[in-house]
Amino acid sequence: VINLCLDQLRKHKRQKAESTEQMAEDSGGVERQMPVVAANPTEGLERRELRARIDRALNQLSYEHRTVLILHEFEELEYKEIAKRMQCSIGTVMSRLFYARRRMANLLAAFKREELSP
Repeated sequence: VINLCLDQLRKHKRQKAESTEQMAEDSGGVERQMPVVAANPTEGLERRELRARIDRALNQLSYEHRTVLILHEFEELEYKEIAKRMQCSIGTVMSRLFYARRRMANLLAAFKREELSP
């Protein structure tokens, strides 16, 4: 699920933001930047629910993991630039990105299980 969302986000240019807080203030949240193209009302509803799950998962990440994930996946910055902005090593950026992706996948899977349980 997360890979599909990230692929969709990569297709569309994003405005650069200095921080995740600025991005949230400027656009009403990362999930609001995803384009809404719905052929029918059900599709639009499903897309909004997916956005809400992604936002909920992002909010559960630590500040460092959320920031690295957003800078790399949404703003398409390279590891070197992220390391410079966050004042850490490239290895730390890679590690944080790995754990952020893994945590997002686990959170989204848990949300899906909750949705399917009676």
